[in-house]
Amino acid sequence: MPTQAAESPISQPPMWLLIGISALAPIAMNGVLSANTAVMHDLSTTYGLAQLVLSVYLVAAMLSQVTLGNLADRVGRRPVMIGSLMVFGLGSAICAAAPTIEVLLAGRFIQGFGSAVCVFLPRTIMRDVHPKDKAASAIGYMVTAMMIAPLFGPAMFGWLTDVSSWRYMYVSLSITGFAFAAFSYKFQHETWRPSSKPRQSSWQSNTQLLKEPEFLAYVLIMCGSAGIYYCFLAAAPYVVMELRNYTATEYGTWFSVVAIGYLTGNFIAGKFSEKQGTQKLITLSMIPLVLGVVMFWLFSVNDHLIGLFLPMQFIALSNGMCLPNLTSAAMSVRSDIAGSASGLLGTIQIATAIIITLVLSATLKSNELPMFIAITLCGVTALTGLSMLLRKATF
Repeated sequence: MPTQAAESPISQPPMWLLIGISALAPIAMNGVLSANTAVMHDLSTTYGLAQLVLSVYLVAAMLSQVTLGNLADRVGRRPVMIGSLMVFGLGSAICAAAPTIEVLLAGRFIQGFGSAVCVFLPRTIMRDVHPKDKAASAIGYMVTAMMIAPLFGPAMFGWLTDVSSWRYMYVSLSITGFAFAAFSYKFQHETWRPSSKPRQSSWQSNTQLLKEPEFLAYVLIMCGSAGIYYCFLAAAPYVVMELRNYTATEYGTWFSVVAIGYLTGNFIAGKFSEKQGTQKLITLSMIPLVLGVVMFWLFSVNDHLIGLFLPMQFIALSNGMCLPNLTSAAMSVRSDIAGSASGLLGTIQIATAIIITLVLSATLKSNELPMFIAITLCGVTALTGLSMLLRKATF
């Protein structure tokens, strides 16, 4: 059955706009973390409370995605995008002016709630205007381009904190949020089409999606594949700097190996998804994932950092190939509620990150074993989802 996009094509909003909006979320999430120490001193708080700027942001983004995804299916992509970017700008402004850590965390919650559209809505728009396989290709290219900004964001915000004040990070994010809201108002035309079916609540849409075996397969693959990345983000800094006694500079330098793997995977997805099909790319992406998990165990007896970052490069390559195709395919399970599907998938992904972070924080003490076990369990989860998918797949 042809998709709506195939039946009557809609022109795509400017790619530079979708890329810029997509880059906002990872910059806002990770870029500000380099200022935690400065925030602690300036607001006379503890480092533990300063670190909550990440947890609060993630919780807000999780709640927002599951809500706004359904709203985008009910009233359209354009108003949800514009309104959410304005909320993002407002939250960033509150952070910039925060007199206490409590106000800063409140601002981060508002900022995180507004930022959720940056994650799922540009990809939903791609699915609105392209068939499934071409949408996966377009998403792959979009993510490749938008990942360049987060590579420089932490360094730029760290420099800004050192030479002036951490508050200017949030000033720049506020200005950028309001600017993109204005750009969306001017350049983003509506790509959503009202369904002839009765409008559903968020609960009804999400319940229907979770009853679809194909969607559940995509969820398991996503939780496992992206889960390995979150395991590494949560555990690697502690393992590298506390257990293996390397410096923060060495950790940051080696992390570029991971970024290269992810960008390479995105490029592969962009180039081959339309030709080979989403399910075939998802299946092929499991090969470097399995290799990476095996390499983690093989290199665990060696303390050199190549034993951590080379396996993770294979995982990142897998993620870069898999996630754009996974997103497009999940939205195609029920194209009439594609926004809900994208939002629910993003919500589950963030919930996975929160759970993994909490578990590893509680278990990672004197050795690295909990990280390797968690990575392996995530790999098994991804392969379980792939097994479910292959029972339905026809290439």
